[in-house]
Amino acid sequence: MNDPISSSALPWFLKVFVAVVGAIFALVLSGDIDQNGNFKVSIKLIANLAFSVCFSLSGGSAFIEYYDLGHKSLMTHGFIMLMCAVFGMLVVGILYQAVALYKGRSLGEIVTEVKRAFAAIVGK
Repeated sequence: MNDPISSSALPWFLKVFVAVVGAIFALVLSGDIDQNGNFKVSIKLIANLAFSVCFSLSGGSAFIEYYDLGHKSLMTHGFIMLMCAVFGMLVVGILYQAVALYKGRSLGEIVTEVKRAFAAIVGK
């Protein structure tokens, strides 16, 4: 039988799905998606999403190979990739805020922005 998606490719598709979910969560963290779930499609949003998915897939795969976790379950691999997406965007967010401080934004404005993003995640 000529199956378009073989059973050996299924784990890869599930890992990609988890990477995309992690990227969306990371976009909430970065403030690109607000607490109501609204977002404005822009080049920045697309670049952040692409970076997060790429970082999740490549960083997660590298982490899994480096620590020899290939024998662990698919859920473990998905969780590692999710964390790579979130922490990858965290690094981007820190760099973004550092540049904003350098360009003259006040620390109070940045703290307020981070508090709003955190409130959006927690569901205040």
